[in-house]
Amino acid sequence: METKFEQGRLTVILPEEINPKNHTAIEKELFALEHLDAAGELVLDAENMNYISTLGLRMILKFRKSHGGIPVNIINTSEDIYNIFETTGFTAFFNVKKKLRFVDTSGFELIGSGMYGSVYRINDEQVLKVFYGIQSEEEIEPVINTIRCAFVHELPTTIPFEIVRTEKGIGTVLELLDSETLSRVIEKDPQNLDMYIDKMLALSKTLARTAFKEGELRSRKEMLKAKLGRSAPFLSAEELGTIETYIDAVPDRATAVHGDFHAKNLMISNGKLMLIDMDEFSTGHPLWDVANLYCIYQGMVHLDKKIAYGMFDLPSNSLYDDFYFKIVGCTLPQAEVIWDKFFNGYFADSSREDKEKILKLVAFYGNIKFITFLVDVCATLKDQPEKLAEKVKYIRYFLTESEKENLHVLLKYLDLWK
Repeated sequence: METKFEQGRLTVILPEEINPKNHTAIEKELFALEHLDAAGELVLDAENMNYISTLGLRMILKFRKSHGGIPVNIINTSEDIYNIFETTGFTAFFNVKKKLRFVDTSGFELIGSGMYGSVYRINDEQVLKVFYGIQSEEEIEPVINTIRCAFVHELPTTIPFEIVRTEKGIGTVLELLDSETLSRVIEKDPQNLDMYIDKMLALSKTLARTAFKEGELRSRKEMLKAKLGRSAPFLSAEELGTIETYIDAVPDRATAVHGDFHAKNLMISNGKLMLIDMDEFSTGHPLWDVANLYCIYQGMVHLDKKIAYGMFDLPSNSLYDDFYFKIVGCTLPQAEVIWDKFFNGYFADSSREDKEKILKLVAFYGNIKFITFLVDVCATLKDQPEKLAEKVKYIRYFLTESEKENLHVLLKYLDLWK
């Protein structure tokens, strides 16, 4: 019986059949597996299985009972095998998961891509979001649950249908009705840019008013600090502590934060905006979303070009304008307009002097967005020390820029947030 033992998880590949003739031999082999006593989690992989008898079911129950307290998961079941487990009540005691359907993306239109994944149009009613760096169903389930939670709270987001496998990694099929990304709509209809910015502004205000119960979603601060945990090998304890201090300084709120709010992560359907790319969706102060917008439409626009080319691995002969348009979906002049109109609309009731103070606070946390983005990048470069060292250099650049500001003074400007 083929097995795999990694990080305390023992995975057992079940045979094609467990029937009255072979169940005794299989049981003997199962209970004698290497690493069984050291395992903290047991996984029974049923990808090859096409039949299981009642004796096989009893054997699995016996196996579970003999290792009481250790989670036993059954994965990759066919529809028929899953129905057997469900009918016999196994799904009440085991975490049973069906085999993921395989979807080939090569025939689909790519309609958007970002830092965390790509979106393909399947048909007029469904899209496929493929996540970068995610290779298991367990990794993607929190994102799916987050989308469902947002939908139940009547936020305009797509309905997730199923998790699938693709040649590019794990993805999810989502509802989408005759929609385009807002960035593409702006590209086609630039004369109505002001109207689209107003829609973005209205949706951001809706997020800031939508409250969740404790425990429904992860907090933005928790998510950011979890990211920082991945940076332990390449940042000092003092540097990590400083960044955590900046994150902790933002007041807690139970209201919605998208986490990567900008025109390329919004779809427009029948004139209404819908949220996509919900990987970072959480709860927290609206400062996080406004600072992200600043990072996208001001921070990246005015970034020193030497730093920009190094951060994003751009060839020296490339045009930054073209890169920016590809990543963000608008031109540099449009970015200036989007930020100016959004910010002044968001703080329409504030005086000019107060806006200047709030802008300093927002810009500071825009730098923190750059830092957490680079931490994500660095976490993928552990086997490329030269590239890793280059990216860490930029983390330290933004950290140094942040340390020039007086955080105590900046935090007072939160009182001006209306």
